[in-house]
Amino acid sequence: MRPDGSFADIPGEVRRRVAGGERVALILLDALGLRFLHRHDDHPLLPRLQITPLHSQFPSTTTAHVTTIHSGLPVHEHGLYEWNVLEPELGTIICPLRFTLAESRVLDELEGRLDPAILLPGPTLYQSLDAPAFVLQPRAIAGSTYTRLTTRGARVHPFDEPADGLRALSELMDTVDGPAYGFLYWDAIDRAGHESGPDSAAFHTAARAALDAIADRLDDLRGVTVLVTADHGQVAVSPDRVDHLDDLWPELPAMLSQPRPAGSSRDVFLHVRPEHVETVLAELGARLDDGDGSGGRGRVLRAEELFDRIGPRLGARLGQVAVLAAPGRQVWLRSAPANERWFRGQHGGLEAAETETYLAEVLPG
Repeated sequence: MRPDGSFADIPGEVRRRVAGGERVALILLDALGLRFLHRHDDHPLLPRLQITPLHSQFPSTTTAHVTTIHSGLPVHEHGLYEWNVLEPELGTIICPLRFTLAESRVLDELEGRLDPAILLPGPTLYQSLDAPAFVLQPRAIAGSTYTRLTTRGARVHPFDEPADGLRALSELMDTVDGPAYGFLYWDAIDRAGHESGPDSAAFHTAARAALDAIADRLDDLRGVTVLVTADHGQVAVSPDRVDHLDDLWPELPAMLSQPRPAGSSRDVFLHVRPEHVETVLAELGARLDDGDGSGGRGRVLRAEELFDRIGPRLGARLGQVAVLAAPGRQVWLRSAPANERWFRGQHGGLEAAETETYLAEVLPG
């Protein structure tokens, strides 16, 4: 893979290797972006990694990247670009990974109200491979509607800790004589970053535990091409560095076609009534500009400018106006409270700490 490539190239690399007869295991460590991986250069695993730097897709979010891994499609084609997105069939903002309304805490609340296949109607990556495929997920999400939808064609196995998942992965790969593909996803590093920040002891401990588990199971994965990646990194944020757009401009909500924003607190996407788009672009930009030459508290631009290409699925869900928070800051609407009230680490924007990632191959020991 090219060192200037994209995370979106990874499914193609998996296809190439499996078609060439390899047994491939891909481990995705959520939020352990490139600079955070290199914090552990002293770990015994790191000298064995042949690391190819890559760029995250925009937005630098789990939804965009995990959907790419499962579908084999870049974000501009699959269209599930953020934690919160517009669902045209319902005419409201939903959380695809939880299959709920954006404001809901009830997992899979949309069962019976929305056909899940609308979110990803085409074949999955696993269905496109002429080889057995396995997906290993944390137990809390292994049976979710999103998982069932996006892992069609693979056998799904839940696990509780990385060591358990890697043990199961090695056992599953041992059941196959020819080419095969196993994908393991682990989310505790990202969760620790959200709760405590990417510079916290909790984030360090979660990353170290995952790297320890991989290193400890490598002998059981002999004969398997082991690849490691991350969807994104994080930046440190704080509840006292949130710019509420409807506080800065109380008239804003009346100009929106959706009362809740899409996106998340590093990259807000506003669905704006067509006649107000130019006004919102100009007025929000002015109100976020501190006028001190610092670049302000955030950038306001047309959402379409942030994507090289926009396919039909993305185009149907994308808001008209995007607000990218400045480094270390968050933006949101006070009228639609969400995670910005407690997050200490976040991602979704274009800062290097958010977007630098990699594909690393474990070399023989």
